[in-house]
Amino acid sequence: MGKRCTVLCLVLAMCGGNVLAVGFLGAPTAELNKGQWSAGFDYSHSEQDLDKTNAKWSWYADGVLDESGTTKIEVEDFTRDLYYGNIGYGVCDKCQVYVKLGVASVEEEIDPGEDVSYFEAGRVSVDFDDDFAWGWGTKITVAKGERVAWGVALQMNWLDTSWSETGSDEVETWKETVDIEAYDLLVAVGPTVDMDGWQVYGGPFFYYLSGDADATHRTLETTDVFWSGKATGDLENDSSFGGYVGAQLDLAQEWNAAVEFSFIDGWGLGAGIVRRF
Repeated sequence: MGKRCTVLCLVLAMCGGNVLAVGFLGAPTAELNKGQWSAGFDYSHSEQDLDKTNAKWSWYADGVLDESGTTKIEVEDFTRDLYYGNIGYGVCDKCQVYVKLGVASVEEEIDPGEDVSYFEAGRVSVDFDDDFAWGWGTKITVAKGERVAWGVALQMNWLDTSWSETGSDEVETWKETVDIEAYDLLVAVGPTVDMDGWQVYGGPFFYYLSGDADATHRTLETTDVFWSGKATGDLENDSSFGGYVGAQLDLAQEWNAAVEFSFIDGWGLGAGIVRRF
């Protein structure tokens, strides 16, 4: 029972921290004229370690509470890949809005360290399902010179994903599941500098994440006691400020491609391609 309950709490613990990390943003200034549309694709990859976090758990034997508590777990090597298709629209010459639809792939390795006490498990690797993710955003140009434009960008992402595993030993067969629902908010400011055929951009950003996670364990078949367990936790970001820098290349009259690097409690890389029409 101890090892299985640990796995349940460890899997949940990965959700405490910057679980969504920072995806691809692009230049912080508007690039569409009034009434103009754009369509494209972007990809982002991020890796980071998270601070120690608490997992609250309860364990039941034949429906009766057997034990409960809170366990502090250290989470390492959180990896996320986002694949988004996006559509944008120019509200006016200095403001555009966009929506993103796609898939999120989440993996994690979790290490309980030396303070295991009742919980006895080694390093646990978790691979969540590739599930639907979506977001929206806006970019506003607040000042524009001959070569440098300054802007503000806001982006929100939503993620709903799950993980499940069935196992057995000489006593019982059990199933564990984890469900995550979360959203994040990113507000960035900075310049876009025209370099004749390509642009560089970047600046600081504010990041906020909120959500929750629920983990459950239940015995499917047994020769002894039917065990069930649950663990819950809130999703909150560890750090609120980071930065990013990128470069955008004009491929043709209506096409451009960009790559960028971001950092907040770890690092991230992103790339995107867009066509305006």
